[in-house]
Amino acid sequence: MKFFKDASKREHQNWNKAVSAGFYILLLLLFVNIIMYTYKGAELVSSSSMFWTGIVVMFGYQFILNRKSEKK
Repeated sequence: MKFFKDASKREHQNWNKAVSAGFYILLLLLFVNIIMYTYKGAELVSSSSMFWTGIVVMFGYQFILNRKSEKK
């Protein structure tokens, strides 16, 4: 008994792109946080905000890519 359908090759590719985008966004936010902490002694973005931003970017970008590939 299956609860979910199998992902297509295109959906796997979209997932990999979305994970990469989320990872790079997290790296950018971490870099900004480190620079701000070094110069001002306070963090610009909280760790929970970074986490949720990465999650939203990842799933949002995957959703957009899957919608674009369905239209083709």
